[in-house]
Amino acid sequence: MKLCLITKNKFYLDANNLISDGLLWYEEYGISGFKFEEIEKLVLIGFKVKEKFDGYVYNWGSKNGIFIIGPNFREEKRYIFDRLINIFFTLKEIWKNRKILKDIDLVFAPFFEYVAFEFLLLKLICEKAKFIVYIIGDYPELNYRKKKNKFLKYFLLVLQKISQKIANENWILSQYLLKKYRTNKSVLVRTSSLKESQIGLFKTINPKEIKLIFVGRLAEEKNPHTSIFVLKALREKGYSAFLKIVGDGDLKNYLLDLANKLNLKNYVNFYGWMKDFNKIIELYSQSDILIFPSRPGEGLGLVVLEAISQGLVVIATKCGGPEEIIEDGINGYLIDYKEDEKCLIDEFVNKIEFLIKNPQIYEQISKNNIEKAKEWTIEKFSKIQRERILKLLKNE
Repeated sequence: MKLCLITKNKFYLDANNLISDGLLWYEEYGISGFKFEEIEKLVLIGFKVKEKFDGYVYNWGSKNGIFIIGPNFREEKRYIFDRLINIFFTLKEIWKNRKILKDIDLVFAPFFEYVAFEFLLLKLICEKAKFIVYIIGDYPELNYRKKKNKFLKYFLLVLQKISQKIANENWILSQYLLKKYRTNKSVLVRTSSLKESQIGLFKTINPKEIKLIFVGRLAEEKNPHTSIFVLKALREKGYSAFLKIVGDGDLKNYLLDLANKLNLKNYVNFYGWMKDFNKIIELYSQSDILIFPSRPGEGLGLVVLEAISQGLVVIATKCGGPEEIIEDGINGYLIDYKEDEKCLIDEFVNKIEFLIKNPQIYEQISKNNIEKAKEWTIEKFSKIQRERILKLLKNE
């Protein structure tokens, strides 16, 4: 198969190695279930960088039939203007390398604003290719919440519709997204980062030391600061509580300052961005409760899957995706998202206090989560993705 993946990643490529700033695939499972030996050509559309950097390293390079197409990376400080410039230069590079793309069998892209423009051009170049767009998050809604710009929201909705119209098949990650963005080409296709071998054992809770964890981008829509305020409230109630924060993003310095101002720096550990998934799993296994306070618009919430695989109890806002994994009171707790921050914090604290006072309920939920995790593995979903792609490619 000759495959083209559209991304916004930065890439370094030499004869033997590929480095990406974002996770592309797990080598033992290939890409959507396809082993590398089955991929004759792999074209990655994104941004080029000239020097090696600290990212995800893959032992496949240009000698293995990998190509990078895209301009040199340019920071997008001005949200609309700089993105339009990047889109223009990306399209220019695609056209310049059209001979490489001409014989592609499949063009695959998670949706973001570049994709509609790239699909339109690639449709002209890749005459025999099938196209799949994957809706993995509520991109128009999340960007609207960030920028408070209705024009931008509708512009992104139009671009998403164009991408879905061009694509031969629309993959949609969750029921929440399917209800909002279904078309006659839509199909529910899950994904997971969780291997069967990584599923752990159920846990018990020690009321004398409560270990909380937050995992995710340190961005406004993820509400990471809520976890710090929850920690503060628990300690004020006399509980010996601690918090791990795993991730990086624009709010990192704000969160560090917040922990200091609230006199919590000895009780909050910041781990930054971690590319070693096994180390993240280890941090989950050392924790009791995952705090997931995202605003509405989450596609699924893969960190919820990761946490339940280690027997943690998850307390999450009703923000879209988590409702498909968590059954309230059975394998975690769901709380209504509230703009009133104090009410939201109180809801989290109340659930945690309930678990502290009822360790037998914590243990039962933990056992339920281990069983639930077995339904959401990368082995299962890679096989489904592979079968869908083979079926699509056979329908000439």
